[in-house]
Amino acid sequence: MNHSASFKALIEQAVAETGVSLEISSDDLGRYMAERAEHLATLVDDPGFDFAARAERDNIALKAGVGAWKVGRAVDQQFVGILQGGLIMDARLIT
Repeated sequence: MNHSASFKALIEQAVAETGVSLEISSDDLGRYMAERAEHLATLVDDPGFDFAARAERDNIALKAGVGAWKVGRAVDQQFVGILQGGLIMDARLIT
């Protein structure tokens, strides 16, 4: 399965729903998310998985240019939440 293509579609859907602007292309962000999901998949059974998932979520948000999402607009938070859900689901499915 081409995870980066799946993430690209998720990103484009999230951008359409929220109106968030990205600083990098959805292709590049999709590839980055696929890489981070593969890494996160190695930690699924680790007691620190939730912490690692939040850290990866934050890394992806920064890469996307949505770095101040925690104190930002509700649409930024919604966008990051959509990406986090996809990231965690993919990491769990990889294992």
